[in-house]
Amino acid sequence: MKLVRFALNFALGTVLSRILGFVRDATVAYYFGASHISDAFFIAFRIPNSFRRLLGEGGFNAAFVPLYAKALERGEEREFLSKVLGLYLLANLAFTFLGVVLSEEIVSLIAPGIRDVETFSLAVFMARFLFLYLLLVGVNALFMGILNVRGRFFVPAFSQGVFNGVFVVVLLLFAEPYGYPSLIAGVLLGGLLQVLVNVPLLLKERVSLSLSLNLDEEVKTLLRRLIPALGGFGVNQLSLFIDTFLASFLRTGAISYLYYANRLYQLPFGVVSVGVANSLLSILSRSSVSRRRELTEALRLVFLLTLPASAGLFLLSEDIVMVVYRRGSFGDEDVFFSSGALSIYSLGLVLFSFQKVLSAVFFSEGDTKTPVKASLLAVLSEGVLASFFAFLLKMGVFGLPMGTALSSFVGFAYLLFKVDVSPDWRSLLKSSLKGFLATTLMGALVFFLKRSELEPLMVVLTAVPLGTLAYFLSLVALREELSLRLLKGFVEKLRNP
Repeated sequence: MKLVRFALNFALGTVLSRILGFVRDATVAYYFGASHISDAFFIAFRIPNSFRRLLGEGGFNAAFVPLYAKALERGEEREFLSKVLGLYLLANLAFTFLGVVLSEEIVSLIAPGIRDVETFSLAVFMARFLFLYLLLVGVNALFMGILNVRGRFFVPAFSQGVFNGVFVVVLLLFAEPYGYPSLIAGVLLGGLLQVLVNVPLLLKERVSLSLSLNLDEEVKTLLRRLIPALGGFGVNQLSLFIDTFLASFLRTGAISYLYYANRLYQLPFGVVSVGVANSLLSILSRSSVSRRRELTEALRLVFLLTLPASAGLFLLSEDIVMVVYRRGSFGDEDVFFSSGALSIYSLGLVLFSFQKVLSAVFFSEGDTKTPVKASLLAVLSEGVLASFFAFLLKMGVFGLPMGTALSSFVGFAYLLFKVDVSPDWRSLLKSSLKGFLATTLMGALVFFLKRSELEPLMVVLTAVPLGTLAYFLSLVALREELSLRLLKGFVEKLRNP
């Protein structure tokens, strides 16, 4: 149950962070809607924000965690961290400098469709400042990796919530009088406090940090693993860049529609798949664990959590978008396009989550190349499919998430074919069938509530908790093993608080 406990700690911190993230996005939508300003900001912020996901949610951890765990077991933590920190800061400074200098070229590459409109110059201006966030992201990723190995998941996961909270406060104070510069100030100030919130826990864990540029064999091993690992997670982030690239040729606001929808889709993905994958990586990086049992439990947990989430997002997409974004400058047309994109994104949630879990198995073995190949295949198929649906079939904004959702099968199938640890398929199939039945019962309840005369806010406030309760009780009634274990643990907690 250690995997479940670690994943739940990570999930709790991530949920709180994502809730604040929705408040952040809702605040941006209120002041700037889906306009050329919001398009410019999302283009400029996409690069450093993608680096945050790349570094903080997997790429860096995939290479760093196994080596740091071994150094900790050998009692060589201080020496290892000093070498890593020196090289890591130097690399981050170089990337930040290049980003600032080459902002115009980078924006041209990401969104060529806006080259001749006012959105372009504004995006370049914002990007020159927002690239400074890269340095803060790098430091926070290192702190997250250190704390995760030591079994600390909540604070690192919640650090993004600190960023979101500060960002919202800055917008509330300065968006009205100063306009878009408040977006830049919110990112930079939020990024600084995001790093600092980890410091007290590092001190409590007695982590000693110093600088060294000693490029020994251990650091070379980290680099050999880090480059393909970052490449793999970078390929994953290419999915968002492909959407931005193609959306830049569509109507004004298309980039914003996809951003708003993808942010809602990322809640269950970030809470469940990233949390389970990071926890699985930390566990498999240690000795004396049953890899087959842990992988089976991880896949079962991910499926049982993402399937109902996918169904819920699909059924409640319009109501959720209405509740989160529909106010201020965000109108009914924006709701239509954003909710449609969200419902289509949700179709790929389960398989993308499976791909994330399987990638953790390869990373724990020091194999960072196979996940790269899987991600590259998925992204290439996404580009082809998204272009086909958006332009050839003239689906416009809706064609891009359709390509993303369908490409989820490609990466998962490749990793499943390559993985050398076979999960307990009989156990997984048994849980999956019960999960499908429970989700069907939950979906019927949600559909009934959606067809009622309730306002969108009341639909969401009633459908989410009632649907969750109905799903869990259905699993218990069907005697699904993992749900019974969780129920037993909850009852024991109540009896012995």
